[in-house]
Amino acid sequence: MTRRTIGQLTAVSIGAAMLAACGGPGAPLGPPSPKDILAKPLHANLKDAHFLVTGKFAEQGVSVDLAGDGELVYKAPGAGRFKFQTMVAGQKISYEDISIGGKDYTLSDPGTGKWTSRATTSGLGPGSFSGVSDFKYVGEENLAKGKAWHATAKDKDGNGFEGWIRESDGYPLKYLIAQQSNALTLTFDRFNAGVTISPPPAAQVVQG
Repeated sequence: MTRRTIGQLTAVSIGAAMLAACGGPGAPLGPPSPKDILAKPLHANLKDAHFLVTGKFAEQGVSVDLAGDGELVYKAPGAGRFKFQTMVAGQKISYEDISIGGKDYTLSDPGTGKWTSRATTSGLGPGSFSGVSDFKYVGEENLAKGKAWHATAKDKDGNGFEGWIRESDGYPLKYLIAQQSNALTLTFDRFNAGVTISPPPAAQVVQG
């Protein structure tokens, strides 16, 4: 190899480095917009996801810890389910919610033993966490299940939330929902397990 050839290769290498430093074709891409980040689970190869629920709920100055789990089904039309339990004054209380087909079904124990059905446009489902306004990008974080983009937004009802979306496949890893003194954390631990969500039997449902 001649000295001239070596010089040419060196010049090419330096030029490529300068292009990368200046944001040229070889530069790494930045993160997607926060709106695109939060919408990624809706467009990923994702059929369903299971999550654990932890948090606190405050009512009339009394704060209690919540724990439970839930699932989201991403296949059209989409659906959601979650259940949590807590202790209040030594009594165990549980609450379950199913959102499917534009209806919310809720069941409390202690209660009537019947599910209460209400029409809704804001039920729990995959679209609940895509956001509609106030999108903000927070940064990158390393979570137990992978590197994630962290973004925040507000839903159609004006409630704020945060999402951590895995960079490698667009799967959700965590959501944080905070409303006044109440806060829930959804931590995802399983994906594509063949989950199905159905409404409760009609005989167990009353209209709310």
